Amino acid sequence: MPSLNQQVLRLRIIADTRGQELVEYALIAGFLACACGTALPDIGASVVTVFSKVLSVFNPIDGDTSGSAPTL
Repeated sequence: MPSLNQQVLRLRIIADTRGQELVEYALIAGFLACACGTALPDIGASVVTVFSKVLSVFNPIDGDTSGSAPTL
């Protein structure tokens, strides 16, 4: 009889779809993380350029005469 009970439990586990949405959302989140990881290095360089320009504009306000932008 234990083997019959084990087979019934296996069938219940196979037919159970309660966690399906969670797995699908995890796969989508993983895909988006990979896509963002490949796209952001290109965007990162332009963001650094913009922040450098902004810091160079605010640098004279600090009273710093060294001419170098502060490190982040």
